Amino acid sequence: MKIAVFTDSYRPYVSGVVRSIDTFSTELLALGHEVYIFGPRYYPSQYEDAAALSDDDVPATKVFRYWSIPVPMYKGFTAPVPISAQAELLCADLGIDLIHSHTPFAMGTLGALLARRLRLPLVFTHHTMYHEYVHYIPGVRSALKEMMLRYVGAYCRRADLVITPTPQIRDFAVEAYGLKDKPVKAIPTGIDVDAFGRGDGRAVRARFAVPEDAPVLTFVGRLGREKNVELLLKAFKIVVRRRPDAHLMLVGDGPLREQLEETAAGAGLSGRVHFTGTLTKPEVIDVYHAADLFVIASVTETQGLATLEAMAAGLPVAGVNAPGTADMVEHGVQGLLTPEDPEALAEAALTLLNDDGQRRAFAARARARAERFSARNMALELVQAYEEVLAARAPQGAAGRDRAAAME
Repeated sequence: MKIAVFTDSYRPYVSGVVRSIDTFSTELLALGHEVYIFGPRYYPSQYEDAAALSDDDVPATKVFRYWSIPVPMYKGFTAPVPISAQAELLCADLGIDLIHSHTPFAMGTLGALLARRLRLPLVFTHHTMYHEYVHYIPGVRSALKEMMLRYVGAYCRRADLVITPTPQIRDFAVEAYGLKDKPVKAIPTGIDVDAFGRGDGRAVRARFAVPEDAPVLTFVGRLGREKNVELLLKAFKIVVRRRPDAHLMLVGDGPLREQLEETAAGAGLSGRVHFTGTLTKPEVIDVYHAADLFVIASVTETQGLATLEAMAAGLPVAGVNAPGTADMVEHGVQGLLTPEDPEALAEAALTLLNDDGQRRAFAARARARAERFSARNMALELVQAYEEVLAARAPQGAAGRDRAAAME
């Protein structure tokens, strides 16, 4: 089949949404499908490495870039302007069978419009708890949350199928958006389990001057308010009181990085907390293999992709008991889940750091659980979902193809 993917962010921007699109696209191409990505354009002024702007190695049949506006508060991010007089003709000419939107906003609006005009099925992946991100918008936050919930709910109801990364988010969407009569499926983003099984942890420790026998905690994710990294720093300060040899590696970048660096320094954690910035996938894998434990305090995760990757690398988890993380980690099996409290999170981390036998047992079970979420298995579930949607829309799809043929 021919799939048109609409997204507000794509390479070279780094995010969980982009990783999800790339992972599924890679597998869909390998299964013989065609994937056309409609996303934003990025500019040389945003990326020092010009090669990062190339689409040569992108896992897609073709990428169509839309004019975009750089967003100053988001490094490397641009806001696409979804205006194109040719989009409808292009989709018809390509023979698109299905539109898959990964955003309810700019490009998602265009995708939904084209799906309606061409009578194509619209699939929407609900990646993010959008209402939890209103702290980035000035105004009355309670009112903004309600507006966001209504807006996203309306978009979900336009779709023929809503996909969520976890069962908890599926249940939330059904209840919050009134989707009891709408197909809603939980299909996590898969991972290349084998790729995470090997890494050079020693090189990472040498690079950041971390002794080989020092316990290392790591977090991988965007350094934004929604990731609750400040709570991680508070918990780590408690950990250091009892394990003064411990180190914390924070992998990623974001608007709070400078503030977090100042917080760490003010807490006397300089030299113990390492901000790596954005790393390539192989470098991230090496960090996992340099660590003893993955820690996460976010309460807005929809899947916890980084958590799953860490588990595939054989790391047990100490994390806040929240949707996304709790869907990946079974408390007392692959890790320990706690309330959103630095003391509780620190105690969970120390429990695992101080008990080698328990930590190794959790690590083995974490790896085994991650293997259930292989990229190929998840892609096959997605293809089955596509086929069901196409079958349900067969009469309308035929009408859409007739219309497309008339437009040629």
